[in-house]
Amino acid sequence: MSSITDAINAYSALSKATSGGGMEVRDASEVPGTDFASMLKTAAQDTVSSLKTAEAGTAAAVAGKADIREVVAAVTNAELTLETVVNVRDKVINAYNDIMRMPI
Repeated sequence: MSSITDAINAYSALSKATSGGGMEVRDASEVPGTDFASMLKTAAQDTVSSLKTAEAGTAAAVAGKADIREVVAAVTNAELTLETVVNVRDKVINAYNDIMRMPI
């Protein structure tokens, strides 16, 4: 959920950076953390963190040191995060293919 909150905050900050009600945006470097590369980096870090948490929870469950509900929640969260990353990857690849098919 952290990455969704970060995205909403970035969108909110970006919308505040627009002049008036128009769509003209000032320099994106004025709003920290709103460039595409940093958003992808943050999303990747959140994904890895989620997967590591699920792995640690699973290992603790195997050792008999964790509540099964916490493990199931962590694994489900990691699964949803991974599915989201795969869907975003597929959309990026489809967009790239569409661009490459455009006539010049």
